[in-house]
Amino acid sequence: MKALVVGFGHPLRRDDGVGLWVAQRLSDLPGVEVVAAQALTPELVPKVATSDLVIFVDARVGAGPVRWERLRPGPRPALVHSLSPQGLLTWAEYLFGRSPEAWLVTLPARDLSFGEGFSLRTRRAAEGLVGRLRQYLGERGST
Repeated sequence: MKALVVGFGHPLRRDDGVGLWVAQRLSDLPGVEVVAAQALTPELVPKVATSDLVIFVDARVGAGPVRWERLRPGPRPALVHSLSPQGLLTWAEYLFGRSPEAWLVTLPARDLSFGEGFSLRTRRAAEGLVGRLRQYLGERGST
């Protein structure tokens, strides 16, 4: 099974960079390709199309728990400089004839001001997610 983790966000907008942070902490997992990017660009479509599982990780404004949302291809969006996770799946299906199992995992973000570092709640949520993803991806990779 080929897994792809795509963490995205802006590293200089405090909690908004949490997707990048999570992705970077998974880069040593065998059989898992990791991409940390500020934006989801069309160049990611081939990576998505050739994966069996894709997990997108991003910040979500507000409080609450970490959320997992199953993604499926939808209406084909315009091919622009930046796409949504669903847009990447849609283009993968259209161009390559396949779309992998995909999830959007969002972490709560309270502080999007300029700067580095995370608010305490975002940091705790990110640390918990890294542990959960390590276990989940490790189990799937061994099957």
